[in-house]
Amino acid sequence: MYRKSEIIFFLLPVVADAIFIFVSFCLSYWVRFYSALFPIEKGIPSITPYFLIAFFTLSVWIIIFYLSGIYNTKQVTSIFDEIYEVLKDIILGTLIVLAPIFFYRGFTFSRIAILFACLFSGVLIITDKIFIRSLKIYLAHKGIGVKKTCIVGSGERALEVIEKFKKNPVIRYKLVGQITKKGEDAIPGLPMLGNIIDVQTIIQQNKIDMLIITFPLSHYKETAKILLRCSGIPVELRFVPDPYELLTSRIRYYDLNGFALLGIREFPLTYWDILLKRIFDIIASSLLILAFLPAGIIIGILIKLSSPGPVFYRQKRVGKDGKLFDIIKFRSMVRNAEKNTGPIFATGSADSRVTKVGRNIRRWSLDELPQFINVFIGNMSLVGPRPERPEFVEKFSEEINRYFERHKLRPGLTGWAQINGLRGNTSIKERVKYDLYYIENWSFNFDMKIILKTFVASMKGDNAY
Repeated sequence: MYRKSEIIFFLLPVVADAIFIFVSFCLSYWVRFYSALFPIEKGIPSITPYFLIAFFTLSVWIIIFYLSGIYNTKQVTSIFDEIYEVLKDIILGTLIVLAPIFFYRGFTFSRIAILFACLFSGVLIITDKIFIRSLKIYLAHKGIGVKKTCIVGSGERALEVIEKFKKNPVIRYKLVGQITKKGEDAIPGLPMLGNIIDVQTIIQQNKIDMLIITFPLSHYKETAKILLRCSGIPVELRFVPDPYELLTSRIRYYDLNGFALLGIREFPLTYWDILLKRIFDIIASSLLILAFLPAGIIIGILIKLSSPGPVFYRQKRVGKDGKLFDIIKFRSMVRNAEKNTGPIFATGSADSRVTKVGRNIRRWSLDELPQFINVFIGNMSLVGPRPERPEFVEKFSEEINRYFERHKLRPGLTGWAQINGLRGNTSIKERVKYDLYYIENWSFNFDMKIILKTFVASMKGDNAY
């Protein structure tokens, strides 16, 4: 059952996109034929065919946006992910629009005008998405269009969900209370609404829109009771899996001649996927080595002048299938930095082993530049789980379940864990979950998104040590 706010939040961007596309075509028509920026050789054509193309573009783009989930009111993504998805869809939509125009000979269209129209549309639509997102945040603060959300359970998973909400407030979702089993303690700071026996009454009295169930699979009886008691009530149910094996996996449905199967642990990369990933690594690393060569020479000179020791730092790391390789970095610490401490993680800006030049190049991740050589020769990939030292791998493999599965792929210069803040001296268990999620959900598009996010984070100097 859809609420009025969901219908409005669905229709608003659709209508806005349609208006902006038509406005963009009118603007591009004026720029091409009336602004005096371009020469007119055969007179000014009728605007009618351009309106028809605008309608065709509108239809194609809105269908693509819809299929990619841009208009999904239940899907919550970051502003970066939303803009990235819109840009990707706009490029695809532009190619689809230009293809038939190129071959159509019934009317000679100005391809410059079409390209300008697509460009203007893209700028306006992205601006529109940012505005609508800001509007949603404003209305959410006013309590408009907010879904009242309740946590079911009180264990470790419930605490993690609450912490996630505190650190990253989700647009249009508001935690209003907690429901537990009889005898369980309430979570501090969250109102106790009752126990699962009265879940139906609690939902109706508090007008709850969504339940987030955090019970482990071993409590399947309690989960079944909640599902049964919520039948016939307009409330959304979300389940947070507890077992470590499920935390990193995307569950897929398979129909085997009418027999239902759920896949929870898979390795999605085919031989051709791995080949594509490797070809991209070779081409991209070659271009990046050439692009950053001048900067690398300057950094090398500064390192040599600032402290005694070599320019480059080599260290054994564990790569694909557990094979060792030498990772190459610009030296950012004093010589023999681990002579007295042994292998330890870097601890940020307060680490006394880091040189003055090293602290600056770490801030902008410039110490990682020589690793493009590792990517080019095949020891690493641009994107993948970060490689660890053999001493740490041996330790973590004994302590953390599924840790060694990180080595199914080539280690990466950046990764899904790193762009989510898990870098340096951070939780290894959390890092492994993000790494396994990346492996089991790999796609070329996923790699591109990680690369773009890494670039943005590097420009900010976020968590770079």
